[in-house]
Amino acid sequence: MKKILVMALLGATLLTTSVSAKVAATVNNVTITVAEANKALNILTKGKQTWATLPENGKKQLIGMMAPSKLVALKAEKTLTKKEKEAALAGFWMQKSMAQEKVSDKEIKTAYDKMKKFVKKSKSNRKLPTFDQIKGQLRMQLAQEKVITSLMKSAKVKIK
Repeated sequence: MKKILVMALLGATLLTTSVSAKVAATVNNVTITVAEANKALNILTKGKQTWATLPENGKKQLIGMMAPSKLVALKAEKTLTKKEKEAALAGFWMQKSMAQEKVSDKEIKTAYDKMKKFVKKSKSNRKLPTFDQIKGQLRMQLAQEKVITSLMKSAKVKIK
C-alpha cells in the first residue's frame, strides 16, 4: 500500500513538473509555455481562467495577444547592437525606478514655487504653465532626480 502511495505521489509530481514546462504554442520557433499563458490569464481574468479551461478560440486569442511581444523581443535580440541593448535596458530600469519613487504633492508644489520665483526674477515674458498643467512632468522630473541622487550617493568616482 505504501509503495502505491509513493508511486502515485511521484507520478503526480512528475506530471505537475511536466505541465509547467509544457508548450502552449510556438511563434516562429519561440516557445510560449503553459506557465506563461497561465500567468497572462491570471492577470487578464483575475485568476478565473487557466490555459486548461480556456476554450480553443480563447487560446488562439490569448496567443495572438502574447505573440507580438515574443516577436519584438526576438527581433530586438537579433538586430540591436550591444550598445543599443544596454541603452534600452538602462532606459527601462530608469523608468521602472522612477515609477517606484515616491514624490509627494508637497515636493511638487515646492518645485513649482521655485520655478515661479525663478521666472519672476528673470523677468521673462514666457508664461509659466499652471500647476495642474505641469504637475505630472514635475513629478517625473523629481523622481528622476531622486533616482540619480541615490545612485550617485553610492557611486565610487575615481578621477585619473
